[in-house]
Amino acid sequence: MYTINIKGKSNPKDRKMVKLEMIFFKSGYARVPKVLEVTGLLKDWDAKSQSFRVGSFEATTKNKILFDLRTQYLHIADKWEAEERNWSPVQLAHALDEVKTIKSEVKVKSVQQMIEFLEAKFREKKKVKNGQIVDSTTNAKRYKYLLRVLQQFTKEKYNKAFSTYFFADINEQFLLDFSFWIKEQGIRNGNKGGLTHKLRLLRAVCNYARKQEMYGVDMEAFACLGDDIRWPETTSKAVSGKVIEKIANVDRTLFTAKENLHLDLFLFSYYTGGMANVDVCNLTWDLIQKDCIIYERIKFPKTAKPILLQKAREILNKYKGKGYENYVFPVFTHKHTTTTKKTCRVKQLSTRLSNTLTKACKMLRIRENVTWYSARGSFISKMVDAGNNPYVVAEMAGNSPLTIYKHYYKNTKREEIKREMESIF
Repeated sequence: MYTINIKGKSNPKDRKMVKLEMIFFKSGYARVPKVLEVTGLLKDWDAKSQSFRVGSFEATTKNKILFDLRTQYLHIADKWEAEERNWSPVQLAHALDEVKTIKSEVKVKSVQQMIEFLEAKFREKKKVKNGQIVDSTTNAKRYKYLLRVLQQFTKEKYNKAFSTYFFADINEQFLLDFSFWIKEQGIRNGNKGGLTHKLRLLRAVCNYARKQEMYGVDMEAFACLGDDIRWPETTSKAVSGKVIEKIANVDRTLFTAKENLHLDLFLFSYYTGGMANVDVCNLTWDLIQKDCIIYERIKFPKTAKPILLQKAREILNKYKGKGYENYVFPVFTHKHTTTTKKTCRVKQLSTRLSNTLTKACKMLRIRENVTWYSARGSFISKMVDAGNNPYVVAEMAGNSPLTIYKHYYKNTKREEIKREMESIF
């Protein structure tokens, strides 16, 4: 006597999901379990019928897979019995391994479960940048925030819990409704609602699910969002070299010690290839070579190699021994022990630095809006305008040559191109 049954129980990795096992039994032998790749919600599994309940997500597809698989094993057992072969449940359990029945698996995970998985993944993710351990807690928080937004959306729009949504439910209508809802929220709050960011983050979730071969993912559905999901075309925040020169020569006695630090950080950024605020703050002495600085950009997988100018070296000498531990500038203290705390400190400092630049611009009667980000655009623009090869500029700034061409060259050369076109046409 032999039997083949399918048993379901709560999956230890996710208690909401069912873990299915095919149980092989033959008189005189111990039962042999074999874990199946087909899964679904635990509440949808019917132990009595050994199948998923009618009406549950992809019940028909999954039940057919389970039925066909069980039938294949039964046919093999019947054949062995007819041949009067002496076989065991273990042998039967491995009889189909060579044909890789697992290819027919259906991977089912709710969108919420996937977002929670990604949030946990980034919460634990760490990498080494410039000899320092950097975590990805900021990305983790983005996914956590996205989940809260989606939960609010489905409750308000459809009166349904977001936990019930699977990837097959993320269709064009859902995306259009979600986009419009975000816009409505933005109007109420007097902003854009972070529309593009939220849509792109949801797309990233779906794209990851697609790579994991999750059932029901339709990436083409995002095409319906059009410009809503595209970043607006960026323009250079560059200001003229004369503006930078005025700020560099401003009367420092009119500024506090902290404001003088702000001005030095801005100018140092400008002189060193437009070094980003987070990279300036995290700069350590071991990254400074004889005639250049070599560092990995924290926000991007790029290495920057700006030449160390005398003006930048003078700023370095000014702060030698004043930074915490091996940091160049006195930005962080013993309190900034995590990436999150450092990120908050950089944001706080950036706001105050921009206020200092505003103060300087008012004193100097500069009409342009100058922020810390202006240093990067201004350096790149000046180098390009001076005729330097964009590939060389890209290496110093830690950009790709394509980015230099697309965002900076186009903007800095706009008037020149216009004049040339006027002469041509």
